[in-house]
Amino acid sequence: MTPQRTGSCGFTLVEIIVTLTVSSILVVLLLQFLGTSVSRSAQPLEAFRQEMVLQSLMENMNADYKHLLLTDMTPLDTFKARVECNHYGSYTVLTSAFITFNDTTHTEIPCNPTPNDCKVLKIAIASGDHSMTALFSR
Repeated sequence: MTPQRTGSCGFTLVEIIVTLTVSSILVVLLLQFLGTSVSRSAQPLEAFRQEMVLQSLMENMNADYKHLLLTDMTPLDTFKARVECNHYGSYTVLTSAFITFNDTTHTEIPCNPTPNDCKVLKIAIASGDHSMTALFSR
């Protein structure tokens, strides 16, 4: 006596084809989403690296200016010349100018470069897409 089959055991060919089609569509969608996420995942790290390079440059400038205050007769003039000739590394100088502030409007205005009148030097530097500004005074 042989046992008789009463019902289906397994999947039909149509069910297998539909399952493979749906799963392949889902895999393609997932890969497209993850592909852009993975390829752009380095952008925040690169932006952070550029920001840290800029911060390091500004720290070096600050340390050098503090040293110039103790050793140089005209620290702001010497410091301005060093910044403008990229003495501290690779950066773009956006602003290197003596400024003063209007007493009534509290806005910055250019300072005439006469001796002892200009006591604030505005330095703005850029590296990559980032920029940083600092004020140095006597």
